[in-house]
Amino acid sequence: MAKDIKAKQKAREERNKAQAIEETAIWQDITVKAEKAVTLAKSKKGRPSSYRPEIADEIVTRMAEGQSLNSICKLDHMPAIPTVYEWTAKHQDFSVKYAHAREMAAHTLFSAMKDIADDDSNDILPDGSANNAAIQRARLRVDTYARIAGKLASKSYGERSEALPQTVNVTNNSLTIDGRSLGMEQRENLRTMLLQAREQIENKA
Repeated sequence: MAKDIKAKQKAREERNKAQAIEETAIWQDITVKAEKAVTLAKSKKGRPSSYRPEIADEIVTRMAEGQSLNSICKLDHMPAIPTVYEWTAKHQDFSVKYAHAREMAAHTLFSAMKDIADDDSNDILPDGSANNAAIQRARLRVDTYARIAGKLASKSYGERSEALPQTVNVTNNSLTIDGRSLGMEQRENLRTMLLQAREQIENKA
């Protein structure tokens, strides 16, 4: 039992590392696409602190294409992230556009997920066998896109709470946990702890 738990923990860690690497690659790819989508020429450099509608519009355009705010604000002509947050608090029009851009980014990623899932061009190797590496990579990309989309627009792409168990009994003292309040990683951690606790009980017996 202990070996099974450790094996699952190791597998989960490796999956998380692979997802982190894949997510970085995805953001880089998104940034390149966003650069092509923005056609407005820039003649000035610097990091503006006062609200500039043309910069605000570029921010939401890039975000709608799926580019992260962090990468946008690294550009020389863009404001710092705290400035963008300040703009959303002070300018209602920008705040609405900003929220809408996040929703659009999630839709952009969802559309990309379908393209990846439908693309079977690399699924078969020349010898006729399955290209498991390509299939696994495609699956990882889809999972990563789904995770990002869920963060950007939880209402549309977040995990459905209806599918989660309402409560989890933890001890004989009737302590319960509302499963709908737990994220995927939290549920995995809880499951691991419960398995470890059961193993300890079995060993004592």
